[in-house]
Amino acid sequence: MNYIKFLLSDTFTVPGGVPGPSDFTVLISRVTNILLFVAGAVAVIFIIVGGIQYSTSGGSEDKTRTAKSTITNAVIGLIVTILAFVIVNFVISVFK
Repeated sequence: MNYIKFLLSDTFTVPGGVPGPSDFTVLISRVTNILLFVAGAVAVIFIIVGGIQYSTSGGSEDKTRTAKSTITNAVIGLIVTILAFVIVNFVISVFK
């Protein structure tokens, strides 16, 4: 419940308790920023895991291929996350 209060802490409500348009944009902006932060953190964790797999592969071709695939997919995920962040913030700024 405190998490929801945090998301709605700086919103604007018009008199009478009816939520205004600012509520929706602030809520969507915060939720997407939190989700994109989590996705970026997971991608960085997978890059680290792939690096550990690569360094402990011991020259095994299968393990090296798996590690490279993990790193490549994590970098692609990180790029998609960054692009999603830019697009969402652009769309939110247009509707403010």
